[in-house]
Amino acid sequence: MLIGFKVKNFKSFKDLQHFSMLAGKVRNNESHINDINGRKILKFSGMYGANGSGKSNFIEAISIFQELINKGINSFVSNIYYRGANSNKNDSSYFEYEIALNNKLYSYGFEINFSKKEIISEWLIDMTKPKEKIIFERDLLKEIYKSDILNKKYNNYENCLLEMKSNKNDLFLKEMNRRLIMSKTKDEYYIDIILVFKFLMYDTNIIMPRTHNLFGIDFIRDKEKILKILKKLDINIVDIIEEQSDLNIINYKLSKLEFSNLIDDLNNLSLRFKNLKCTLRIENDLYTIRKNSNGYDVSTLKFKHENSDNSFGAYEESDGTIRILELINILLTNNKLFLIDELDSSLHPLLVDGLLKIFLSSNINNQLIITTHESKTLNFELVRRDEIWFSEKDKNGMSRIYSLEEYKDVARFDKKIDKAYLEGRFGAISNIDTNYEN
Repeated sequence: MLIGFKVKNFKSFKDLQHFSMLAGKVRNNESHINDINGRKILKFSGMYGANGSGKSNFIEAISIFQELINKGINSFVSNIYYRGANSNKNDSSYFEYEIALNNKLYSYGFEINFSKKEIISEWLIDMTKPKEKIIFERDLLKEIYKSDILNKKYNNYENCLLEMKSNKNDLFLKEMNRRLIMSKTKDEYYIDIILVFKFLMYDTNIIMPRTHNLFGIDFIRDKEKILKILKKLDINIVDIIEEQSDLNIINYKLSKLEFSNLIDDLNNLSLRFKNLKCTLRIENDLYTIRKNSNGYDVSTLKFKHENSDNSFGAYEESDGTIRILELINILLTNNKLFLIDELDSSLHPLLVDGLLKIFLSSNINNQLIITTHESKTLNFELVRRDEIWFSEKDKNGMSRIYSLEEYKDVARFDKKIDKAYLEGRFGAISNIDTNYEN
């Protein structure tokens, strides 16, 4: 589970920002808390703020690890450091994840110089005990390469550290996992590296309000559960079927680069997860894809409605229905982190409220972090005060994030928080001038 995240000098974030999923002293909705090694960690957090305040940049910052692994540092544009007042393109950008896995606590992070497209430093630290243990640390500027767990019997760490002394393009965490997969080792000595990589790469799911999303839902295998959830949300779908399709149709609908990236993603996922069936959204079409020994099995999803014998393509469903189908995996899996930008995109407020209520009342052990403009979810019957965060941008274009806990003396449980927020009591809203002269 994610305990916290830090970011500095990335897009609208100039100064170090610290986001936390640690529970405060709030006593309501205690079922929203997981206790891991003495740390009380929240299963949900929602971030609110005006358009352009930095909410999407926050989600992008957390997802940057996957971008680095999938596309490499050279795929980034060179100016995604902070470019507001007093910016410096030579300053490094900082990203750090605080994670709880298997009753252990980790800090993993890296620094990048985007203008030079270089990795500056990287580290993984076991913080479970009072005395921290450095699993690995490398600093390419200071020429520091060390580990507290080097062992003559297991020299993969040392060899990899030495061989990557001048490698400013690749993350050590990626390269070590690649070597471990190639060697097919299952030795517990490397479990820290394996767990952290798996969590950030495969157990963290990012859903942005864009097209061409690839997500790991098997609509046929999980059909009974999905139909049950759709019924709870008053969505009139009573059956889901697959009709055979062709990879060429997907190729036609995507650009050459998008199709190439899709095939790369499928091949990489298939190496790690055998017989994995993925679902691809292209605008409002839904396709299922599975790699086989000869190529790919491709189907298109069709839906049946009550009081009709016909089946309907996904493109015939509403944007809201497709959005729910894209998000429904938060209720089908376990031990995953979901980052959803603009949860309310295409959704009626009652659907947003219903989806969150089902998630928060379930015994599913997932974490959900959202950005949203839907102020109706600012409701203490639904969420805790420490689950509410805000993003605000100043006149210099610099974003800061902060918790409603900073206003705990004002944000009482008998208060209409959504009303107070829209009145500007907590900041993070637009200052709109309604006077207009033609």
